Amino acid sequence: MKVVAQGLVHGGDTLARLDDGRVVFLQGAAPGDTVEAEVFEDSGRFLRARALRVLSSGPSRVSAPCEFLPRCGGCPVQQIAYAEQLRGKEALAADALERIGGFARGSYALRPIVESPKQFNYRRRARLHRARGGWGFAQAGTVQIEPVARCLLFEPLLQTLADLLGDLPGATDVAILAGEKNGALDVHGKVSRKHLEELARHRLIKGVTSGGAMIGDPVIVDQPLANGARLRSRPDTFAQANRSLVPALQGEVLRLLQGSERVLELYCGSGTLTLPLLGNGRTVTAVESAGPSLLLLRKSADEAGLPVRLIAGDAAKVSLEGSFDAALIDPPRTGAAEAVNKLAAMKLPRVVYVSCDAPTLARDGKMLAQRGYKLVEATPLDLFPQTAHFEVVALFEAAV
Repeated sequence: MKVVAQGLVHGGDTLARLDDGRVVFLQGAAPGDTVEAEVFEDSGRFLRARALRVLSSGPSRVSAPCEFLPRCGGCPVQQIAYAEQLRGKEALAADALERIGGFARGSYALRPIVESPKQFNYRRRARLHRARGGWGFAQAGTVQIEPVARCLLFEPLLQTLADLLGDLPGATDVAILAGEKNGALDVHGKVSRKHLEELARHRLIKGVTSGGAMIGDPVIVDQPLANGARLRSRPDTFAQANRSLVPALQGEVLRLLQGSERVLELYCGSGTLTLPLLGNGRTVTAVESAGPSLLLLRKSADEAGLPVRLIAGDAAKVSLEGSFDAALIDPPRTGAAEAVNKLAAMKLPRVVYVSCDAPTLARDGKMLAQRGYKLVEATPLDLFPQTAHFEVVALFEAAV
């Protein structure tokens, strides 16, 4: 069938429509393209299709440099010019907030999307899965693993570390974390101690974790922040992938929490957003369920002589004592409905919500609005160029 691709939709597809009005979610096209496409799913209400041949190119189409497109599902918008990727993601943030959250456009300030300093070679961490013939990623919409010899999103050192994996008998998947000069691995599967030790002896590998065991020192330490704190990460804990845009993300959070002296943070991880807040008389109470992440945060704060109160546990269930004038929440992609309800009941004046999924942000934001909060502003940040993902930092304030 022949269709014309329209704007970007959530998930990295473009939207198209048939003559009978039915919606088509189209893989592999750029806005404005006219393509020949094949349908691989018909739900009755909509179709899913993939572009087979571009009949005429739209103004935003570029030549995708990756040889593994479209077999690998990691970069579904690589054929779209970066400026159009940014426009599309900014529009998707507004669409989710309006359609799911009920926040009309113009009722809050939607700030321009913050672009990444790097469009390629920006990832410092990745999880590779065993594939026939190497290591790779899941194909779009399937569980089949596509071997990828070289990923154009990887920082050079991350790619070098990936190349060191070789066959690695017994391993099913490996998480890799790159620092500035070396990195660390988290290996899953039935791998012998001998093979893990061989990896850990390589000059570029600080340490290896596997099934809770550690060989060497798998902790990667970043350069000091302005307050002297150094973020620590491990390959088996969460860390932001695009280090080039983390300072902008931290800056947005600092700006929105300016004037807040008693901050409650939920889902703090190892401190990407916590550490910049410490000092200058501000008190921070940070909650996290992952014990290794809390240990890393504690060491980073203590090393810099910066006080922080840490609470281990589920953000939705822990007992929170004390008085706070703002909350910072940075949940996983699934959102944090229960924790948001808990925050709303505390009636804090200000809530800063950092989200890697605009639809769940909108859903949770709607819950805040129903409890008397107003969405004041939202800022998208493109931490994931060439992919369908982006972050949004939103500010909610209690209605007076």
